Amino acid sequence: MQQTRFSMNAFLLVAVIFSAISYFFTIFLTQMADRTPVNAYAQVEGTDLGVLYSNLKPSGLYEGGEQTGTCRVEGIFGYDWGSAAEGTSLYLNEYRTSDFGLLFCDVVRIDTETFAKEVVLEDTVLRGRCASGELVCIRGALMPADQPETDPLCTLYSSASPGLRSRGGEQVPEVCFLDPENMEVLYSAEDPDALTDLFGERYLERTLQEIREDVG
Repeated sequence: MQQTRFSMNAFLLVAVIFSAISYFFTIFLTQMADRTPVNAYAQVEGTDLGVLYSNLKPSGLYEGGEQTGTCRVEGIFGYDWGSAAEGTSLYLNEYRTSDFGLLFCDVVRIDTETFAKEVVLEDTVLRGRCASGELVCIRGALMPADQPETDPLCTLYSSASPGLRSRGGEQVPEVCFLDPENMEVLYSAEDPDALTDLFGERYLERTLQEIREDVG
């Protein structure tokens, strides 16, 4: 009986030690993964400014080269979809997250002389310029990363947020064209495919006049 009890205690001890070792290596490997360097840099059109996304130093808007630049405005700014420089104004996407983990995007304007920042369009994504130079934005839709088609939290948030557009439970994104000098909306149209890969061909590669004639 004592031998059986000893064997059981030994087994439990080995199990506890094995679990502790496994836990240690799981935490260690997770921490090692978090240390993987991330350093993505994108120059803003026609300027000596660039957007940096990094876990090695503060993310934000930098002035100067990729390696020697100085951070002028900290923030998580988009570098993959759109940015535009007009006079002393720089337009960028700035991302933010809610308490529930949803990702949102606002278009911000940064003064390139004072580096003051202001939000000019909420719940809007800047996608770039069309062929005639107007800024092209998508507004009123959740980000694709939020998986709005399958996440019920997105449906609930959309119904309660006046800045987001939905109809019958479906998102209704709006494509809008803005004058880059004063951000006046020159033309807008609903497009359920605005967040697909068709966007560049449909809007960025054509002039505003061509798009208006096509839509009618």
